[in-house]
Amino acid sequence: MSNKIIGWDIGGAHIKAVGVDASGNVTQVVQYPCPLWLGLSHLHECAVEILQQLADSDPQHAITMSGELVDLFPNRHAGVEQLLSAIREHIPVNRLSVFAGPSGLVRLESVNSQFYAQIASANWLASAQYAASSIGSGLFVDIGSTTTDILTIRNAKVDPQGYSDYERLQCGELVYTGVVRTPVMAISNQVYFQNKPAPLVAELFATMADVYRITGELPEYADQWPAADNGEKDKIGSARRLARMLGRDLDAETIPCWEAIATFLRSQQLAKINSGCNQQLSRDVLARGTNLVGAGVGRFLAKRLAQALGLHYIDFSSLVSCSEHATEQVDIADNAPAVAVAKLLYRERMQ
Repeated sequence: MSNKIIGWDIGGAHIKAVGVDASGNVTQVVQYPCPLWLGLSHLHECAVEILQQLADSDPQHAITMSGELVDLFPNRHAGVEQLLSAIREHIPVNRLSVFAGPSGLVRLESVNSQFYAQIASANWLASAQYAASSIGSGLFVDIGSTTTDILTIRNAKVDPQGYSDYERLQCGELVYTGVVRTPVMAISNQVYFQNKPAPLVAELFATMADVYRITGELPEYADQWPAADNGEKDKIGSARRLARMLGRDLDAETIPCWEAIATFLRSQQLAKINSGCNQQLSRDVLARGTNLVGAGVGRFLAKRLAQALGLHYIDFSSLVSCSEHATEQVDIADNAPAVAVAKLLYRERMQ
């Protein structure tokens, strides 16, 4: 029987997984695109790929999820139920634990419908709990491809005001903006082109992945989906898509204009996230000068936020021990929830 653990984060657009060895070191980190809204067959295909790449002789598994939100399912309850049913076709029930928020990791054989509300979209809490165990107080900010989580940590514990997505959106702990999949039209309805206001069209012509390709900040592996026009995912292709947001075509003379617009849109998204951080800091539970732990593929923005807020920046990856070649494909901090549930299960086994 293997001492290895595999942590899974089953999202609506990606499945992320990490392997942890008998010493608690992360050995492998992988991410696969998974259009779950198109059917469970995509989950089955990804599960087979991940198990072929990460599994050895019968490892233990820990799972968290947010994929129950996709419109394949009539509601979140049904989503959790069907995702767990699908994953058990690939993993023995007695080798699988599910993260259920306040209830911690629950063996799948003990999971019933009473746990579904706690399991649904609890991946943010897994990441924040792991970060909290390493720092005394601060903010945990996970800026992903689609959403941003902002959690308060004090006395080495997560101190959330909400739990469901609805509650967390209300209290600013969930900001529905990310650095890859968010449409540009969700960031601003106007930019400035050649010193004139320019309204943006309400069409999915470009995403924030295009913006951050133009600014040169987006890791190449971060955008695993086709571009909005199925075109080239390079700076010129991104500028062409951004030009369409203004009802224009791209020409060589206006390249500096699109760079300036990308910088402006970046500042607008950063302001949205900064507002969420300030909302949490306004609760008077944290002292200025405390920590900000950054996670997610967009954590390059978290570094800027820490500077602006006067907080000490800590990268999530620095909190995780890993083998030399673990991050050759994907960075640990980009897969924080999968890392967290694997490490939480490892700690349980060591007790």
